[in-house]
Amino acid sequence: MDCSTYREWTDLDLEGELPAPEAQELAAHLEGCAGCRRVREEGSALLSRLAGDRLEVRPGFRAAVLQALPAAGWEAQHPRAWLLPLLALAAVGGAAAALFGVSAARLGAGAPLPGAALALADLLVSSLLAGSGLAAASWRGLGEALGELLSTSPSRLVAVGVLFLALNWGLFRLVRRPAAARGASASRDISRRAAS
Repeated sequence: MDCSTYREWTDLDLEGELPAPEAQELAAHLEGCAGCRRVREEGSALLSRLAGDRLEVRPGFRAAVLQALPAAGWEAQHPRAWLLPLLALAAVGGAAAALFGVSAARLGAGAPLPGAALALADLLVSSLLAGSGLAAASWRGLGEALGELLSTSPSRLVAVGVLFLALNWGLFRLVRRPAAARGASASRDISRRAAS
C-alpha cells in the first residue's frame, strides 16, 4: 500500500477507531517510514493541544440555553385563544354557504353578469376536474374523492375553498408570534438572568 492509506489509518488510530490488525500493520509501517511517523507525531501533538484547550461547561448549561429560547407563537397562546377564531371561521363559512345557495337559486341564465359568473365558475370546476384527473393517474383514490367532491354541486366547491382559506389562515395564526408573547418571553429572560 502507499503512504496515503497509512496516513488515513493514522488518523483513525489517533482517534482510537482503527481495528487491531490494521493497527499492527500501521505500527510496522511507521518503523520504516519517517514521513508517516512525522504525520503521526504532528497529529498526536495537535490532539494534545486541542485537549488542553477544552472549555469546561457548567452543569445544566444545555437546559439553560433551551429555556432561554423564546417560545413559538402557538406555544404562548392559551387554548381558549382559539375559540374566537374558530367561531369566526364557522360564522363566515356558514354565511358564505347561505349566500351562495340563495344567489344560485335566484340567478337566471339571461342576465349577463350572473351568466359570466356562472361561466367562470364552470371554467373553474372544469379546470379542477382536469386537475383531479391528473391526480387520479397517480393517486387514484385521492383523484376519485376530489372529483366526486367537486363535480356534484357548486356549494361543495365553495366549501372546499372556504376550508382551504381557513386552513391557510389557521397556519398563519400558528406561525405568527403575537407581541404579548414576545414581551412575556423577554421579561422571563431578564428575570432568569437576574436570578443567575
